[in-house]
Amino acid sequence: MEGTARPRPRSIRLMVDASKSAADEQLSELALTEEEKLALAKVADILRRIQFGTVVLVVQDGKVVQVEMAEKFRLR
Repeated sequence: MEGTARPRPRSIRLMVDASKSAADEQLSELALTEEEKLALAKVADILRRIQFGTVVLVVQDGKVVQVEMAEKFRLR
């Protein structure tokens, strides 16, 4: 089943859909730099792919300098 994404439970999908407009509003209020947009895009890409694991942002001087991902595979 590697690489196949499981569909989200319906209740979570509805919660995400309901919060889209609020999230869009918050993002539009932020004045993001290109570096910040790239960091957010990288994190979003990881979150779409990872099923179990961790995502770590390393920040220096207020800027994301590294994104780490550790994926866990559940055997049972």
